[in-house]
Amino acid sequence: MRVRDAAGRGLAAFVLVVCGGALWLGGAGSLQAAQRMEAVSLGRGEPAPYVCSFRRQTGQPCLGCGGTEAFGHASRGRWNAAAAANPLGAFTGLAAWALAAASLLTLTGAGVEWLRRMGAVVLVLLPVAFMVNAVVWWMSLPPGALR
Repeated sequence: MRVRDAAGRGLAAFVLVVCGGALWLGGAGSLQAAQRMEAVSLGRGEPAPYVCSFRRQTGQPCLGCGGTEAFGHASRGRWNAAAAANPLGAFTGLAAWALAAASLLTLTGAGVEWLRRMGAVVLVLLPVAFMVNAVVWWMSLPPGALR
């Protein structure tokens, strides 16, 4: 095995562990864990519902609101619910699945090109996902909401 092949397989193993772990946790569990940690650190018994500072000040959701929920839905294959919760979170879940699959293909001997190409596709589509998320967010706001 060449050094380059070994490095590619090592990268594929790392990406598979990170993406697989994130998909296994499923987003929603990580939000609940963060809420519990915050409650413990502040000396409260029960976690309070999380409200981002933007929503607290404006009463409107921010660009990231629903992202963890969307990732959780995407990690379970509920694509419509994920896209409805937050398009960027849904894209992140889809990207994690795609990168995990490409990593698995690389590790099973299909070649490191699978991981390289999928990484390139995710990087190219990421700005598009940000823009789609911003447009969906903007369209969801009631008229005059941010005045």
